[in-house]
Amino acid sequence: MITRRNLIWVIPFLLFVSFPLWRIPVSTFLAPRGGYDSALANRKLDNHNFTMDKVQITQSNDGKVSLEIVADRVYTGNSPDEIKMTAVDAIITSASDEQTFVTARKATLDKIKTILTLIDEVVLMKPKDKFELYSELVIYDKNSNILHSPGKTQVLGEKVDLTGKNLVFNTVTEAYDLGGRVRCKLSNFSAPE
Repeated sequence: MITRRNLIWVIPFLLFVSFPLWRIPVSTFLAPRGGYDSALANRKLDNHNFTMDKVQITQSNDGKVSLEIVADRVYTGNSPDEIKMTAVDAIITSASDEQTFVTARKATLDKIKTILTLIDEVVLMKPKDKFELYSELVIYDKNSNILHSPGKTQVLGEKVDLTGKNLVFNTVTEAYDLGGRVRCKLSNFSAPE
């Protein structure tokens, strides 16, 4: 007599016994469609391309934050070692905890050469020194600690307004070379006696 309790054991037994009958149709139905292309297994994947929105990048040296970058969009450049950014706001902190604030419409960071290129409406501000720099292109090489602005550059200080065709600034010695036609405007300046 087949009761409900026995029916629980009978159904799996019938499936097991009838397996040779339904195995072939089910396996052909479940088989993947198409063929195997060995070229797909050997292809080189492009794994370095990315695009991110609203990104914050932080760099630390010896446990202290040395660079903070906030950008609206970050994406890979022409090589995997190049990062491009738009609408950039950055804070650069020196070893003596002196901060420099940087804004630009675009930026490119080369991770291997450690070169940061700022493009379009670049503004650098050092509140401690009451110093501001305005340019359209600024290139900073971290290895040589040289900041180079090859185009028209304006430097505003507490009592000085300098404008030149280009600027080279050593961030370690704080020596600068302003080239081309230089215009200097001094305020609160008294003539020597």
